[in-house]
Amino acid sequence: MKLEAQLRAFAAFARRRSFSAAAAELRISQPAISKHVSDLEHALRIKLVERARRDGALTNAGDFIANHVLRAEALLVQAERGISEFRESGTGSVSVVASSLTGVHLLPEIIAEFQQSHPGVRVALQVATAVHATEQLRSHRAELGFVAGAVGAPEIEMEPLLEYEVVVAGKSQLAPRRASREVLEKLTWVLREEGTATRISADAELARLGIVPRRRLELPSNEALVHALKKGYGIGAISRYVIAEDLRAGSLAVVGVRGWNVRNVVSVLRVRDAKLTPSADRFQTFVRARINAIPKR
Repeated sequence: MKLEAQLRAFAAFARRRSFSAAAAELRISQPAISKHVSDLEHALRIKLVERARRDGALTNAGDFIANHVLRAEALLVQAERGISEFRESGTGSVSVVASSLTGVHLLPEIIAEFQQSHPGVRVALQVATAVHATEQLRSHRAELGFVAGAVGAPEIEMEPLLEYEVVVAGKSQLAPRRASREVLEKLTWVLREEGTATRISADAELARLGIVPRRRLELPSNEALVHALKKGYGIGAISRYVIAEDLRAGSLAVVGVRGWNVRNVVSVLRVRDAKLTPSADRFQTFVRARINAIPKR
C-alpha cells in the first residue's frame, strides 16, 4: 500500500508539475505529497524531482519513471472502463486521437452517426499531429488513433483505411495550369506545420522534384491554410478532400506541377496486442465500414 500511495503521488506530480496541484488532485496535503515522493526516491535510491527549480522539473530518471507510471495508470483506467462495459452492456466511452484531416473532416459526422446508434457510448475526440497522436496511444491515453501518413513505432499497429490525393492548390489567377519551376519557386508556399502528414509528404515531394520555394508560410490548421490560399497569399499542398467544395465552387484550383504525385493513407492505429474495450472495438468497426463507403478520390 505504501508503494501504491507513493506512485500515485508521483504520478500526480508528473502530470501537474506542482506539489500543490498534485495535492489538490488527490485531495491530500501538500506535505503528504512531498513525503510520498521523497519516500519513493529513497526506496529507488535516486533523485526524481529537481526541488531547486520552481517549474516542476523532473530529473532524467524521474522522467523515465513518470513515463512508465503514467502509462500504467492509463492502462488501469482503460481496464476499469472495459469491465464496467461488461457489467452494463451498451454503455462506455472511447478515447480517440486523430490528425487534422480525419479529426476535422472525416470523423465528426461518423461520430455523430455512431452515437445515434449507440446512445450509451461517449466518444472523446482529440485532434493532434500524427506524432502527438502516436504518443497518446503509446501512453494509453487514447485507445484508437485515426492518422494520415506513416507512423514509425514498433508497438503501434496500423491498418490502412483510406487513400487520398494531396494536390497543390491556389487561386486560379495566381499560377498557370502548368507552372514552370521558376514560377513555382517565386510563389509563397503555404504549408502545414512540421510533424503533419501533409507537410512531411509535401517536403519530400518538393525535394524529389528539385523545387526550392524562396518563401514559406507555415500555418497550424487546414482551415487556416485554406483561408490563406483563398485570399491569394500563395499556393500550398493540401488534401483534395479538404478543398473539394472550393474546387467545385471555383474559389480554388489545382496548380499543375509537373511530376507532382502525392498520395497519403489514413490508417487506424492501436497499441499492438492490447485488447480494446467493447466500445472501442464497436467504434473501430463502425468507422471502418463508413470510410470504406466513401467514394475514392
